[in-house]
Amino acid sequence: MIIWRYQKAQSIAHRMIVLAVFFLLISFILIGRLFYLQVFQGEKYQLMAERNRVSIRLTLPPRGNIFDRNGVKLAGNRKTFQAIFTKEQTNDVQKTLDSFSKLIPLDAAERTRIEKEISRKRAFMPVRIKEDLTFDEISAIQLNIPDLPGISIEEGFTRFYPEKDTTTHAVGYVSLILEEDVEKDSPLLDLPGYRIGRSGVEQSQNEWLKGTPGMRKTEVNAFGRSVRVLEDNPPVPGNDLILTIDARLQKIATQAAGEESASIILLDVHTGEVLALVSTPSFDPNLFNRPIPQNVWNKLINNPKRPMRNKTIADIYSPGSIFKLVVALAGLESGDITLHKQIYCSGKTKVGNQQFHCWKREGHGHLNVVEALQHSCDVYFYEISQKIGVDKISAMAARLGFGSLTGIDLVGEKAALLPTRKWKEENRHDSWRIGDTLNLSIGQGFLNATPIQMAKMAAQIANGGMEITPHLVKKRTEIPSKKLLGLKPAHLKIIQTGMGLVMNEEGGTGYASRFNLNGQKMAGKTASTQVRRITLKEREEGIKSQDELDWEHRDHGIFVGFAPLNKPKYAIAVVIEHGGGGARSAAPIASKILKEAIRLDMESSSLSLKEGK
Repeated sequence: MIIWRYQKAQSIAHRMIVLAVFFLLISFILIGRLFYLQVFQGEKYQLMAERNRVSIRLTLPPRGNIFDRNGVKLAGNRKTFQAIFTKEQTNDVQKTLDSFSKLIPLDAAERTRIEKEISRKRAFMPVRIKEDLTFDEISAIQLNIPDLPGISIEEGFTRFYPEKDTTTHAVGYVSLILEEDVEKDSPLLDLPGYRIGRSGVEQSQNEWLKGTPGMRKTEVNAFGRSVRVLEDNPPVPGNDLILTIDARLQKIATQAAGEESASIILLDVHTGEVLALVSTPSFDPNLFNRPIPQNVWNKLINNPKRPMRNKTIADIYSPGSIFKLVVALAGLESGDITLHKQIYCSGKTKVGNQQFHCWKREGHGHLNVVEALQHSCDVYFYEISQKIGVDKISAMAARLGFGSLTGIDLVGEKAALLPTRKWKEENRHDSWRIGDTLNLSIGQGFLNATPIQMAKMAAQIANGGMEITPHLVKKRTEIPSKKLLGLKPAHLKIIQTGMGLVMNEEGGTGYASRFNLNGQKMAGKTASTQVRRITLKEREEGIKSQDELDWEHRDHGIFVGFAPLNKPKYAIAVVIEHGGGGARSAAPIASKILKEAIRLDMESSSLSLKEGK
């Protein structure tokens, strides 16, 4: 019995040893296999594991189109192909970029920009490498795609401006994302090739135009190449935008300005719609669809005529003699002057020990208010301004829009400066003096204004004293009822009559620029504003002519007006920097534009009659 038990225990021990050896052998086999798979076959199976994986990517929405009032496209999109890079799809960023550069050269600036974006963005977010790829470039990338891990080609959109430099400052332009844009919270900013509005309505209406990104979920292989689309939610295109601009009038105004450093605003006097907004010289906004070359950029920003600046809303000028319209209206409304009251102009006015000169050295003789406007007599306004006083003049100017924003739907408008007693005390630490009033009466001194403010004033005089808000975007909601400025129609009629004499009566300062198109005429007011001080010595020896001066020392030429004379529809403001005078430079341009606007109206009416038959 004892022997049997011993033999049984020995048998169990033997079996246990065999079983242990078996499990030990299996363990060695498994460990060896794992070692072989991880060390010798690890790269192969890692590649197999990554061969099919899901990529989720936002897709770029096409930006909304921009049209003029008649359906002419001012901004649209065209398809383009771009090379993009996704960091998570490669183990060596520099090697991939080096390989890409051998196919399509990248300059130092491009390389720096790409590396900055890669370091800033999350690994799964794509980065734009190169845009507007040609067919040959696309072919070269596709043939070498195994050697370019992380690189892929995508279809995208780029902005296109058919009218080029004609509508630049109204429409604006878009450009690629800058470093300062990264702070803005928008998923669109991470999309390669996304562009943001930089000026004009492209900037002010960016939210309306930009659209909503889509989402595409795809299965991709280890090289980032799409195997199949798992889910595709297309982007929502941006909203189209219709402007009040008339592309025909915009082109006419641009051509009329020529090479001048000019601002031109054409308004509908009843609605405030901007029919033309021109700032010259201009530039082709298509330049900014891709990073602009440094030499081109330097040429733009170093141009003394400042093509990048929208002068119509952002530059300020002494309004000069167009401000006499405000002074005359203030005097009529206050009762300090009447239509028939005359003042004698001898060529100068003396206040204390200081003399204030009229532009006409020998004087104009006896003048009433409409004649004073016709001849732009300085002495008349020197005299009446002393009776009216600065407070009434400033109050009337404020009612007509000076010293405040017009509300135009563009970014960057300036309010300019309407001086008052209080302003001078607070900012110059001095009291208002009679000499300040005389300078103000002819639109000089501390006063300044933007071209859009000048156009608004002219429109409100022409429309019978109804307040308007200049705007470029066709209203998408109901327009509120107009606010009256509380000006007496009889007084406005006197001002309109004076403006009519400026253009249509011999001796009027704008007479040389008159027109008569089937009985349709224009009205206006010229101004010449000095940019240099004329010394007493120069007055005694003889003031230099504008042609004798360097360009930057010549007077600015300014004009405001409206047409047709008897039934106003259009108001205009033209500022020609260093144009040598309003009658000489600004009035002829305004005349061309108003004449063409009326002619287009006549053509449209004639066509409507024919179609009606």
